[in-house]
Amino acid sequence: MHSSPSNAVEEKEPKLVLNESDQSSLMAKRIAVGAVLGAASIAVAPVAQFLPRMPWGIALFDPVSFFWIIAFLVGGIWVGSISTFAGTMALFLYDPTGIGPFYKLMATLPFIVVPYIGVRLSRCDGAGLSKPWFFLLLMEVAYIVRILVMVPLNLVTIPLLMPFVPAEDILPFTVILNTNQSFWDGLIPFLVVHRTPLFRNFRLW
Repeated sequence: MHSSPSNAVEEKEPKLVLNESDQSSLMAKRIAVGAVLGAASIAVAPVAQFLPRMPWGIALFDPVSFFWIIAFLVGGIWVGSISTFAGTMALFLYDPTGIGPFYKLMATLPFIVVPYIGVRLSRCDGAGLSKPWFFLLLMEVAYIVRILVMVPLNLVTIPLLMPFVPAEDILPFTVILNTNQSFWDGLIPFLVVHRTPLFRNFRLW
């Protein structure tokens, strides 16, 4: 027996509509998760002091941004923003260069903003980023944006703030640093969030 159109409509999964109380609870959870992951990024910040650094003091590898991107992948733009900006402010307490956290913020933002825009344009939610091909495409765009931001930023600010750095070293070292960190900024958060039960159990978007 064929089901009638009315039955087919009834079998569709109903859409979840959040009331005001649910929305307040969701926002509270987002703030809490963002704060926790921001604190986690601060907790690992001292480790960066012992990592290899460029001639002007910027770390070649920095796990701090992993927590910021994980926060975004789990909870969306609000959770990612809370974690990122809270972590950046606290990093000034540990960073020996006095300017490193600003560079870290500018380098990491493309890995949050670009995938967020990609999700919005694709009209999907955070689960869409679990597709490797889609995530990889967005990470490639984020990498390009990162290079376009960081190369001019370093070329302009490093000679002003750190005149002892040889001018000919700025461009190659900037590209090397951001290429290396971009690889890990894409890979580690993706594996942690979308290749474990983390997103399935704690997703907030």
